[in-house]
Amino acid sequence: MTYSIKKRVLLFCSLFVIAIIGLTEASAQSYQSREGDSINPRFYVTAGYYFPTINTSLRIDGRLGLGTEIGLEDLGLDEEKSVFKLGSAIRVSPKSQLAITYTSINRNASAVLERDVIIGETTFEAGSGLAFKFNVDYYALTWRYSFFNEKNWNGGASIGARAVSIKTGFDARVNDKTSSENTNVTAPAILFGVHGGAYLTPRLLARYSLEYFYLSVNGLNINVVESNASVQYFIFKKFGLGLAYSTNDYLVRDVPIGEDFTGKIDFNFGGFNLFLSGRF
Repeated sequence: MTYSIKKRVLLFCSLFVIAIIGLTEASAQSYQSREGDSINPRFYVTAGYYFPTINTSLRIDGRLGLGTEIGLEDLGLDEEKSVFKLGSAIRVSPKSQLAITYTSINRNASAVLERDVIIGETTFEAGSGLAFKFNVDYYALTWRYSFFNEKNWNGGASIGARAVSIKTGFDARVNDKTSSENTNVTAPAILFGVHGGAYLTPRLLARYSLEYFYLSVNGLNINVVESNASVQYFIFKKFGLGLAYSTNDYLVRDVPIGEDFTGKIDFNFGGFNLFLSGRF
């Protein structure tokens, strides 16, 4: 983590601990004892900051063969970011709920190449200038069904739709030779997985999910693995604080880039999410 991100994480964690210690006695009756409800209120919502560590490799192939696989973080893209993340879970029936998540990760950088790089059908020698971007919008929609649905815990299976919209491109120049490529690809996925959640105490909710997807269609290959573990402490009946750790791994091969080019994108990100939580 960069120093500024570390300071923000430390500040948030400190406020989290202070709030729990100072406000634990602020609401004398627990959510369950007052409402007699299950683990599934009608609506959960979370909003906070996400601190992912990001790894990205990109390759653009031409008709003559494979291009050079470039580690974008090695060329100057931020490996660690602080971004906003929003989530919600809506009860559809006593045993099912719909979960929604959104976050955006935008990065750009410029560098001088330290080795020869083949992009499409052009070879850029060491010393070439390269400016590039890699912007991602992540959308997740998941339907969860609980085969086990007790008062304070549940567990079951899930099916979800993902859309990772990637806007990437570069401008390169050496002497009088220039090249520019831009592409906007959306990698859709239908994930299957498992989930579970439990109130460890009347105010402390823990959740976990693991989801997987693989698709090969029209030469485009997509492989996705996601996981998420979280705890939420409800200081008041409806509001609390939460901490989560998630991983997202996307590998997309044979991405169409114009008429004559294809490519490969290996993109994974994961880290802690600190958030405010509400249940209604």
